Amino acid sequence: MSKTDNIQDPEIVILKRDDSDEFIELLMLCFGEGLERDRVNIAEVGKLMKKINKPIFRFIMKIMKVEMINYAIKRDGKIVSALSLSTEKKEGTIGNVMTHPDYRRQGLAKKIFRKAVSDGKKLGLDKITLDVHAQNTGAIKLYEDEGFKRFYHTGKLMFDLSQNEISSNDSVVLKEISKINLEFYDSLLDVCFPQKMLENRDRNKMAKDYIPNRFIKFIAEKAAGQKLYFYTLCKNTDNKTRGYLSASTSRIEDGLSISTPLVRNEDIDLVIPAISKLISLITLDTNYLKLNLSMHRKALIDEMLKAGFELTNESLYMNIKFGEEKTKLGETKDE
Repeated sequence: MSKTDNIQDPEIVILKRDDSDEFIELLMLCFGEGLERDRVNIAEVGKLMKKINKPIFRFIMKIMKVEMINYAIKRDGKIVSALSLSTEKKEGTIGNVMTHPDYRRQGLAKKIFRKAVSDGKKLGLDKITLDVHAQNTGAIKLYEDEGFKRFYHTGKLMFDLSQNEISSNDSVVLKEISKINLEFYDSLLDVCFPQKMLENRDRNKMAKDYIPNRFIKFIAEKAAGQKLYFYTLCKNTDNKTRGYLSASTSRIEDGLSISTPLVRNEDIDLVIPAISKLISLITLDTNYLKLNLSMHRKALIDEMLKAGFELTNESLYMNIKFGEEKTKLGETKDE
């Protein structure tokens, strides 16, 4: 039987914990080069998938109103196409949309994608978001054909500490924090992110979620070994808060991941000294720095490139928003 037989109406299944190894194999086949470039520990990803399917984590996720569903199409008992749908309260995220090379151009990704979006709508989600490599024109067309719209363009920059040094000076002071000034944080959003992105996000939720509570931190550390760091960024001349800097490490990725530095344009020159100071404050067992930035901040990106960072990847964020009419999973509008 050829690989194209019996795929006109493929059955979509929900993967179980026992399928995680095969899911990871397909993930490596489809995205291995990018995962290696991003220093992702694929073995730890597999462990995490199994861990979150344990009863205790399923219970915790239920309390947090978080769900993870892995969809797949199988042929001869093997996964040939798959994706993940994660939900948190009224918002969903689709990721890992992938099809085995031998089964591409047969509409499998479209079918499984439509199933996930349909289920998300039936579950009562307000919207579903995804991100896609900016050069993946085929996937972008699929998502746009299904009603998704672009709203955010980001870049990932990397720095190898084994090959270069971050320039440093004493112009910046970092102070560890457990909460933020909400008014000041909100004023930074309009500078650090494009308006279209902010129109698609809840500003209050962004502020609330910037520093997770202790319970979320505890779960993140237990599940993925994640450690989170939050600082105010100040000039040492006046000790006035100029912005915020946050970073994280985990078992999932080799590297210190630095979130978008929240600073005004006039304080861009403080970012490199702040990163240098950050490295001195954290005990690192890695040589890699990863920095995510909005591509609309060209001056800041140029500053990072001059300092030795390399732009390794660009992503587009897209979403679809559902109307007010909702139905529960398994129901129809007429019920």
